[in-house]
Amino acid sequence: MPTRKDLVHMSYCSQALLPIGQSDLDRLLQVSQHNNQRDGITGLLTFSGEVFVQFLEGPSDAVSRLMGRIQGDALHRDVIVLSEGADHERVLPGWDMELVAREEAHQVLRAALGEADRYDKVIGLSRLLAKLDPHRYSGG
Repeated sequence: MPTRKDLVHMSYCSQALLPIGQSDLDRLLQVSQHNNQRDGITGLLTFSGEVFVQFLEGPSDAVSRLMGRIQGDALHRDVIVLSEGADHERVLPGWDMELVAREEAHQVLRAALGEADRYDKVIGLSRLLAKLDPHRYSGG
């Protein structure tokens, strides 16, 4: 069992490349739950139809390997790391991977935008927010 010093957390957002239906999402969650249980990773996922937001926590090496797979995954592009840190105490100890509602993704992205410290991150987050809720962020 990893100690608190061995645990890290990471959250990211990305844009889906292909249309993803409910059966695709169910399959993704099933595979993620299986792999995360094996690797000691817990977390949550939100998918709006175009935008993924995910929070992961677990052993540093396992989270690093998972992020490598995520960044190379053909399901999405423009992976933006929103937060990361070490010496973490699990927030979601019983969640191998759970799906949460769209509004929660909006809140996470808005909070990240408010804390963004680089221009490219601000632009990327703004684009994802516009994809997530085009009526709220339309120019007209």
